[in-house]
Amino acid sequence: MANVIESISLKGFRKAHLRQLSSYIRARDREEWYYGPLDQFEKRHADLLELADRLDKIADDPDTRLPK
Repeated sequence: MANVIESISLKGFRKAHLRQLSSYIRARDREEWYYGPLDQFEKRHADLLELADRLDKIADDPDTRLPK
Protein backbone atom coordinates (compact mmCIF):
# COMPACT_ATOMS: atom_id res chain seq x y z
CA MET A 1 0.00 0.00 0.00
CA ALA A 2 1.31 3.44 -0.90
CA ASN A 3 1.82 6.16 1.68
CA VAL A 4 0.07 9.35 0.63
CA ILE A 5 1.41 12.49 2.30
CA GLU A 6 -0.72 15.60 2.00
CA SER A 7 1.10 17.63 4.63
CA ILE A 8 4.12 17.48 6.88
CA SER A 9 3.92 18.65 10.48
CA LEU A 10 6.26 21.45 11.49
CA LYS A 11 5.47 20.98 15.16
CA GLY A 12 8.57 21.64 17.23
CA PHE A 13 10.45 23.30 14.37
CA ARG A 14 11.65 26.88 14.53
CA LYS A 15 12.28 29.38 11.76
CA ALA A 16 15.97 28.50 12.06
CA HIS A 17 15.12 24.95 10.95
CA LEU A 18 13.46 26.31 7.82
CA ARG A 19 16.43 28.54 7.04
CA GLN A 20 18.84 25.64 7.55
CA LEU A 21 16.87 23.37 5.22
CA SER A 22 16.78 26.12 2.61
CA SER A 23 20.54 26.52 2.98
CA TYR A 24 21.07 22.78 2.38
CA ILE A 25 19.03 22.99 -0.82
CA ARG A 26 20.96 26.02 -2.07
CA ALA A 27 24.36 24.50 -1.16
CA ARG A 28 24.11 22.27 -4.21
CA ASP A 29 24.40 25.30 -6.51
CA ARG A 30 27.57 26.47 -4.74
CA GLU A 31 29.14 22.99 -4.73
CA GLU A 32 27.91 21.92 -8.20
CA TRP A 33 27.31 18.24 -7.46
CA TYR A 34 24.57 15.91 -8.60
CA TYR A 35 23.72 12.23 -8.74
CA GLY A 36 21.82 10.13 -11.22
CA PRO A 37 20.79 11.41 -14.64
CA LEU A 38 21.60 15.12 -14.77
CA ASP A 39 18.38 16.20 -16.51
CA GLN A 40 16.19 14.44 -13.93
CA PHE A 41 18.30 15.77 -11.07
CA GLU A 42 18.05 19.33 -12.39
CA LYS A 43 14.25 19.05 -12.62
CA ARG A 44 14.01 17.85 -9.01
CA HIS A 45 16.48 20.51 -7.90
CA ALA A 46 14.41 23.24 -9.57
CA ASP A 47 11.40 22.01 -7.59
CA LEU A 48 13.46 22.08 -4.40
CA LEU A 49 14.67 25.62 -5.13
CA GLU A 50 11.02 26.69 -5.30
CA LEU A 51 10.51 25.01 -1.92
CA ALA A 52 13.57 26.86 -0.58
CA ASP A 53 12.03 30.16 -1.72
CA ARG A 54 8.80 29.30 0.12
CA LEU A 55 10.73 28.29 3.25
CA ASP A 56 12.66 31.57 3.19
CA LYS A 57 9.46 33.57 2.78
CA ILE A 58 7.91 31.81 5.79
CA ALA A 59 11.05 32.16 7.92
CA ASP A 60 11.47 35.84 7.06
CA ASP A 61 7.86 36.78 7.79
CA PRO A 62 7.75 38.35 11.26
CA ASP A 63 4.08 37.36 11.59
CA THR A 64 4.72 33.64 11.05
CA ARG A 65 4.23 31.45 14.11
CA LEU A 66 5.18 27.77 14.02
CA PRO A 67 3.46 25.23 16.30
CA LYS A 68 5.34 24.24 19.44
